[in-house]
Amino acid sequence: MMIRTLSFAALAALATAHCAATCAADVKAAASPRRAPVRILLDSDMYTDFDDMGALAVLHALADLGECEILAMASCTRDNGSVAAIEICNAHFGRAGIPVGSSKIASAVKGAPKAHMKFVELQGRYPGMFRHANSDDAPDAVEVYRRALAGAPDKGVVICSLGFLSNMRALLESPPDQVSPLNGRALVAKKVSKWVAMACFYPHGHEFNSDGDAESSRIALAGWPTPIVFVDFQYGRHLYTGRALAESDVEGSPVKDVFRSSLLPREEVTPRTWDQLAGHPSWDEAAVLVAVRGKGFAVERGFYEITDGKGSCVWRYDPSSPSCRIVERETRQTVAETIDSLMLAAERSRAGRATKRQSAP
Repeated sequence: MMIRTLSFAALAALATAHCAATCAADVKAAASPRRAPVRILLDSDMYTDFDDMGALAVLHALADLGECEILAMASCTRDNGSVAAIEICNAHFGRAGIPVGSSKIASAVKGAPKAHMKFVELQGRYPGMFRHANSDDAPDAVEVYRRALAGAPDKGVVICSLGFLSNMRALLESPPDQVSPLNGRALVAKKVSKWVAMACFYPHGHEFNSDGDAESSRIALAGWPTPIVFVDFQYGRHLYTGRALAESDVEGSPVKDVFRSSLLPREEVTPRTWDQLAGHPSWDEAAVLVAVRGKGFAVERGFYEITDGKGSCVWRYDPSSPSCRIVERETRQTVAETIDSLMLAAERSRAGRATKRQSAP
């Protein structure tokens, strides 16, 4: 009862303090035992929803902890500000040199609807932190991915996709080139250990990412030569994060900017709204966490199949399948607290690096 009498500022302070304590535990756990960092290729739509921004913060936090190495990123949407938003985040977290590409396949989702404008607006707030104002001017995602894969150890890369499957199809269908004599499917089979895909609807139905470029979804899922780990709609739907960062004292953060402007205000939250008091559904953040810390999640074996030209999908349970979908083992609240702590940790690491630069002689 007493919590209901607290102000929003007090609640935000409590959330931030709790996440800080959780983050400290995460850092301690990550330090022992130490394992080789997971090499990651991240594919994002950065189109309308804003969990992509949270996912980038989580990924950079995990890289700060030494748990992953970010090889490259790409946008799977075209003719918008998606690449610039990715580049701004990378620069913000101290990794401006990460190669970033964009989809060139004709079927890729393109344009900048009203809900995309929050990403375009970042360009005015963070000038000088991006190279490609329009994603169409960025390098071809396939070239970026092929180069990263060709230089990686065999079975040494995890691909994590957070949006439409256009780039996954284009990579599979890519021919041999000066980077590698292997075609796309052979290169993926040789270099990729698994693909973590935020896509599909359990046990059957439609989902935004697998619907957007339905033919690419069908081709990519049917032809992919390595195990696929699905973080489907159901897993992330009631996993709420981001309020702690949005209401924190962090300054000058593109991730906080987007969450603060996009989250439903607390007073408008109801049991039926997408956003809840703890934040926004965390499909993409969960996918990144699975890609890096995958062994900590329970799975159900099987695979998703696209059954028509509109992206309809169905789950095929198969205990012998190398592919799987993530199911709940730890409570969603526990996973959400980990995500929130990592988002805040990424900002603290950035602030710490900035302070050191300012104090250097």
